[in-house]
Amino acid sequence: MRRFVLSIIIILVSSSYSCYQKNIVFPDRTGQRRSDQRREDQRRPDEHRLKVESGAVTDATNIHYTDKYCTECHEQTPLNGNKFLKYGEDYKQLCRCHYKTAARDIHPSDIEPPEEIKKRIPNDFPLRNGKIACITCHDIFAQCKDSKTNDTFARERNFLRGAPYEKLTMLCFKCHNKTKFEKFNPHEQLDEKKEIIALKCLYCHKKIPDVKKEEFKDVALIGDLEPLCVRCHNQAYKGTLHATHLRKPSAKVLARIKQMEIELGITLPLSDEGKITCATCHNPHEKGVIPAERVGAKGAGEAHKNRLSGNMCIKCHDMSSNVRQINR
Repeated sequence: MRRFVLSIIIILVSSSYSCYQKNIVFPDRTGQRRSDQRREDQRRPDEHRLKVESGAVTDATNIHYTDKYCTECHEQTPLNGNKFLKYGEDYKQLCRCHYKTAARDIHPSDIEPPEEIKKRIPNDFPLRNGKIACITCHDIFAQCKDSKTNDTFARERNFLRGAPYEKLTMLCFKCHNKTKFEKFNPHEQLDEKKEIIALKCLYCHKKIPDVKKEEFKDVALIGDLEPLCVRCHNQAYKGTLHATHLRKPSAKVLARIKQMEIELGITLPLSDEGKITCATCHNPHEKGVIPAERVGAKGAGEAHKNRLSGNMCIKCHDMSSNVRQINR
């Protein structure tokens, strides 16, 4: 009987120790596992540490002021001053969305500044390979962090180098001589001799158009029409009347536009996407730039440069039907 009880005790103790032993991880083995894990992390691509937002990124996606789209510009997590930027740090690729619009042409980039300006450039305004680049004026890293404000204007100011500025032109005077740097009216396109001022043309055009032959479809602009105009007419852009017109016209309105172009001998140009744009209703040229007999000249001398004199609304819209709808 004693032998039987002793055997039972030995079996129970052995079983208990075996179960306990399965859960034991000795300190030296734990350290070894952690070390192995660290080495494994180092062997793996570093991209898994970057923040990535699910879903396709398009030109309309705002990848700034958030840490959700790091992999759009970085190959891996920036470390010890190495940004690990894609495309060989080519900002035409990194900032490609801005290169597709006229907004970036407010200031030229990818050019070597003249000696006079180069001497004035602050030390904390870096050049890239001796040329002006996006990073010269913009602290792009500021856009990699979550913004504490939804005020777009405030955010844009804060990522300018040396910001904030009371006036945005104060940034310009960091490099440019204030006495020589003056704003000009791009719509005043003729000099005292009534000759075309080439510099004014290049404010919007890639090359000087042949005003005697070329039509709207032939000219090459530096970017989309809307941002071209908004550079100066930013308040008008916010107006309800203007904002609601920047879209594709209905089939009925489009037919009326084509009809008026024929009947009135004018041009009401649409954008490449077939949208109504600023130049559809307004002629941006000074009177005399385009020969008077050409359709592109109409409206240049009118109030607000309207291509159509009088009430433009009733020219495109059937206002009588709208009135009937209101009175019902």
